[in-house]
Amino acid sequence: MKNIFIQLTLVFCFFTILFSSVKGEDLLTLHGQIQFNDDGNGAGGSDVWGYTTPEGEDYAIMGIYEGVAFIRVEDMAIVDTVLGPMDNDSYYHRDIQTFGHYAYVVSENLGTNEGLQIIDMSNLPNQVELVNVTTFNNNPRSHNLHIDVEMGFAYVCAPNHDGFRVLDLSNPEIPSDVSFVDTDHIHDVYARNDTAYTAEGGRGTFAIYDMMNKSNPVLLARVAIPNSGYVHNIWPSDDGKYVITTEETIGKTVKIWSIEDMANIHVIGEYLGDNLIAHNAQVMGSRIFLSHYSYGIAVVDFANPNDPILSGYWDTSLADNDQPSPWLGTWGVYPYTENGYVYGSDLNGLFTVLNYEKGLDNYLLGDVNEDHSVDNLDFNFILDAVLNNYELTDAQWLRANLNFDESIDVLDLLLLADQIEF
Repeated sequence: MKNIFIQLTLVFCFFTILFSSVKGEDLLTLHGQIQFNDDGNGAGGSDVWGYTTPEGEDYAIMGIYEGVAFIRVEDMAIVDTVLGPMDNDSYYHRDIQTFGHYAYVVSENLGTNEGLQIIDMSNLPNQVELVNVTTFNNNPRSHNLHIDVEMGFAYVCAPNHDGFRVLDLSNPEIPSDVSFVDTDHIHDVYARNDTAYTAEGGRGTFAIYDMMNKSNPVLLARVAIPNSGYVHNIWPSDDGKYVITTEETIGKTVKIWSIEDMANIHVIGEYLGDNLIAHNAQVMGSRIFLSHYSYGIAVVDFANPNDPILSGYWDTSLADNDQPSPWLGTWGVYPYTENGYVYGSDLNGLFTVLNYEKGLDNYLLGDVNEDHSVDNLDFNFILDAVLNNYELTDAQWLRANLNFDESIDVLDLLLLADQIEF
């Protein structure tokens, strides 16, 4: 009787493990920080982006009180600064993207070098050069831009949230105006492979456009978020199956949406840090990197998008934690570096560089084909590995090894078969 009880207990443990998540924490350690100026009231820092030279040297590009700073990350040296406009906006919004060896900068401010700044970075590590400042339709102000680097077009939000402009970067120093997409409201835009995603602010919606014909875009979907806050930004997953949205409103979650069926877009996962308000979300692989205001930089594992979990965290400024206002702390985050760095920018001008090491994914045990479900397709995958010596990748092997021994065999098949309806 005792042996039967032990066997039943072990089987129960295996089944419990099967439907639980296997997870590993990401490692973030401090590389360095620089405190840039603020306006005396705690404002001055804004977005941060990055550039890697052909030689593999990482540079950060941060929006600061006076303009844009270029920092060589390895030794935290400020290589150059390009002055920008400083009037008519108390938060000094500056948004930055790169295309080739050019940085493109927009701002909500008016004044020195107002408009779309185009900065040549080809002379790094010595200096950068402001090669052009241009406006379109006589509007120098813009809150946000994104560049479809695969197709060579910039998408620039119009002032007053009125829509977005599409620019051809065939001549990167002199962009040409291609078209304008009028929307009722827009806060942020993301573009990749002729698809544009818009976060539509106070309208409480996000939208997805087919931009193959720039002069006649096709609205693929517009989603109204129930009881929404201010829909602040949107970012698709690398495989295009999901989008992540933030709502810059206290208590509103970061949401993961399934968009595989444009007629049935729906939330499948949610996350929110302890300070209850997130700013921007960016995706790299199975991770969402969040600038989370006073909570700091949060790294969320969504390898299992139904169960996103916090996998890494760094509080950039501990002094902000006890402040009553939510508009403090980390404003921007950038993870796409060549040498394992993550950049963070704080509203008060603090620039942070972290060393980043990715841990194990939070995944469904048994989901060998990584389609976020455990079914007969996974059984066939393991069967092929057992009978035909099909070689599994490291990630597939971890998911297939249901009994945590040193082999993929019939025992793994039996455990999986008990949980699948064939």
